[in-house]
Amino acid sequence: MSLPPNDKDVVMRSPRLTIKQTPTGYWTVQRGSVELASAMTRSAAERERELLLRLNASTERRAGTRTAVGA
Repeated sequence: MSLPPNDKDVVMRSPRLTIKQTPTGYWTVQRGSVELASAMTRSAAERERELLLRLNASTERRAGTRTAVGA
């Protein structure tokens, strides 16, 4: 049994990266409820978010370029 043609092209999107301040004053970069990075200032947290976005874009570009080992 195969999926209908339009279901094969569905791309799952992850939640946005958000910046929030903790009760202790630190700033965190979160995806959903998962804290990915933290910083002491909001501007540093924004730079961390930009870095994570660039790393994610790089990973997406490379996803189709890997070959199997020993094939």
